[in-house]
Amino acid sequence: MNQDRTSNSCAASGFRRFAFGAAAVGLAATGAVLAIPSAALAQDELDLYTENAWALEQIHAEGAWSSSTGDGVTVAIVDTGISEHPFFEDKSVERGYSALDPDEEPDAYADVNGHGTGMAAAVLYAAPDVTVLPVRVSTGEDVGISLGAGENNFEGIRWAADNGADVMVIPWGELGGDGENIDPNPEFLEAVQYAIDLDIVVIASGGNDPALSAVGNPASFDGVVAVGGTDKDGAPWSGGTTSSDIELAAPADSMTYPTPQVFLSDDSLYFEAAGTSASAAIVGGVAALVRAAHPELDASNIIQRLIATADDGGAGKTDALGYGLVDADAAVNADEVDPVEENPLGYPMGEAGASGASPDDESSSEDAAVEPTDTQDSQPSAADDAGTGLTTIVVIAAAAVLLAAAVAVLMMLRSRARSKPPVQPWQ
Repeated sequence: MNQDRTSNSCAASGFRRFAFGAAAVGLAATGAVLAIPSAALAQDELDLYTENAWALEQIHAEGAWSSSTGDGVTVAIVDTGISEHPFFEDKSVERGYSALDPDEEPDAYADVNGHGTGMAAAVLYAAPDVTVLPVRVSTGEDVGISLGAGENNFEGIRWAADNGADVMVIPWGELGGDGENIDPNPEFLEAVQYAIDLDIVVIASGGNDPALSAVGNPASFDGVVAVGGTDKDGAPWSGGTTSSDIELAAPADSMTYPTPQVFLSDDSLYFEAAGTSASAAIVGGVAALVRAAHPELDASNIIQRLIATADDGGAGKTDALGYGLVDADAAVNADEVDPVEENPLGYPMGEAGASGASPDDESSSEDAAVEPTDTQDSQPSAADDAGTGLTTIVVIAAAAVLLAAAVAVLMMLRSRARSKPPVQPWQ
């Protein structure tokens, strides 16, 4: 089963743009650096939690679900968008946003590549009750578009930050044409800093090339959780990049994902693939579990918890697994983790607040994420959740004074405080 990525060097820009993990078979012909699915599955509807049980067992997900399933937390996935699929019918999935052409694509439901759809599912594997906020920044078909240095990425990252994201997964990256890290576009750096300054946990894929020691951008940015991969035995995944920038690890070996029908064929609902895109998405789901269970924690302390409770097998920090395999049960349920005042991984621009934003910034959009899909009407939307930073209106009736009529006073309360409803174990 070949899970090596194909490569592309963009001579005009000097960049090599790539995404990690499950990708469309048809994409291989374009030269984009994406992992190729090992098999298309022409089957009836599958229980993807059962199909991918090995990965959930490896991260001890079930132990975490007794305390948190991610309810009330929004995870943005900045990728190729999302597609309708039976797997999402009982999930909370927003319509999201397309940064490619908002006039032609009113939302993120335009994924014909499958990567974004698969990564949305991977987040939900770890955290079944999160709200997914898909942000489409790439078609996945045009090598020169969006992956890494394009304006679509900056816009998509900022849109997600302004529209309710609590956790942001960026399952792709940018390298130089020689496979080395490059100086990032300042707008790229500032967009990621902006998200971090708004108290969002930002997570990125660590790479799918064992011959390289560079994870690419934004995984190389300070403050971003760069994620490597594990195989089904919990050892470093043989296809992963090893680098001192890797902070955590999660399953990257072959898993089953939902796919858009146009991606494979009319009778294939699923495909199998491997890659650290999924590793990043799974860590994103675990971060959401922690955020739901501990609404008092800011993003810096959620990252601290993920790192402090990771299973390093006694090896300490390594270039393959970082601080270790993410442990959802321990991250959610550990009694004591030393608090931090700042992001333990630093900041893209050197210090907190360098983008000019803060968690209480009034510039965050009041329009938040758009309505969920029609099949999600019974699910909570980000617009209904206090954690999205939307405005709550409280009407206080004032008593009649000196024969004046009663006066209604409207108070606008803006907060990103995450007071979450009680969660129930996923069944």
